Formats: sequence, structure tokens, C-alpha cells
Amino acid sequence: MVLQFADGRPFATGACPYWDQPPSEHTATPRITIVVKIDGFETQAVVDTGGVYFVCDPQIPNTLNLNPSAGLEVPPLRIGIDKYRGNLHRLAITLVAEKGESLELEVAAFIPRLDPGQEWQKPSFLGLQGCLEFLRFAVDPGTNAFYFGRLVTIIS
Repeated sequence: MVLQFADGRPFATGACPYWDQPPSEHTATPRITIVVKIDGFETQAVVDTGGVYFVCDPQIPNTLNLNPSAGLEVPPLRIGIDKYRGNLHRLAITLVAEKGESLELEVAAFIPRLDPGQEWQKPSFLGLQGCLEFLRFAVDPGTNAFYFGRLVTIIS
């Protein structure tokens, strides 16, 4: 069942399972991780309500033949304890539904620019600003379900 308001309007139109990854050497707390698609390429992304943008694993643009330098250069972004230089792009991502409908969003995507020899040891992230703020979402830890739906502003 997909979530709805008391009057029957849908709160969420899709749902997918999430993985709450246990702490590792790179993180001290569990993370909610879901599957997203970028131009048909499937990857995992961490839901990060304290973050900004869709932070894209820098290997993904290479796989999709995107020019990571073509976007708007922004001040360095702190991701965990590290700072990364990079560019901001408009990117279409799809939240992949297991129940209901998948949802495509156009988001602000930060693509880190790595120094020669530097390796990306992090996942992609769905940050609040420029990404998650465009949808309704809820988490059910009892069933490990992530619910989502398009945020529609009603003007009265």
C-alpha cells in the first residue's frame, strides 16, 4: 500500500526497499541507502537529509559520457571530513519503485573533481537542498520501506 492523506490524496506514489548499512570504517552511523537510476544506469545512493545536492559518484559521469567539467564551478563541498572541489549540473535521476510508480526528478548534482591518484571511497548521496526538497518522503524502519511522491504545491 502506498501512503495517502486522510482525504485520500496520495502522500507517496511509490515505495522501494532501503538498506540501513551498518557502520563501517568510513561512517560511524547506519545509513539509509536506496537504488536510483541516472540515464538508465542503476546505482545506490544514501539519503542524507543533512546534505546538499545529489552528490554523484565521480565515476558515473565517466560511464555515461558526461563532461564533469561542463557545469557550474562552486565552492568546495564538505562531504564527511573531506572537502571536494567540483561542478554543479542539472541531472535527471529516477527513484526506482518496487511498489507504485517510479519518480523522475531533475536535481542539482555535484560532481566531485578528484586529484590525480585520488580515489572516491564514498557512495552517491541524495541531499536535502537541491534534491530531496522536491519530493515528499517517509521512512518505515519496521519494513525498511522508503516512500516517495512528487511534492505538489497547492495555491489557494
